[in-house]
Amino acid sequence: MEALCSQAQIDACIDRKLQKKQRIMKTVELIMQILKSENWGVFYKNQPIQPLEMQDGNALYKVNQVDEEQIEEVLEQSLTKDKPWESSQIDSSQNNNSKNG
Repeated sequence: MEALCSQAQIDACIDRKLQKKQRIMKTVELIMQILKSENWGVFYKNQPIQPLEMQDGNALYKVNQVDEEQIEEVLEQSLTKDKPWESSQIDSSQNNNSKNG
């Protein structure tokens, strides 16, 4: 009986993690869709343009645009990363409970 209960808890945990992952991916897809629909781009602020060498000596510049894959990856990492303030709140509430109990 305990094995069934444990398996049910494991399955519920897996389902919650999958649902969280799906919510995060939907958020990332929504942000990327908005960027594309508004024809917005993301560039590196420290060097927004890059000079290109031309044979005739004329100046030509290229915008240092961030690749979509990089944007998606950073968004996903930021959204999946545990928030330190949430874990510190949990820790402090557990400490309070252990002191009171």
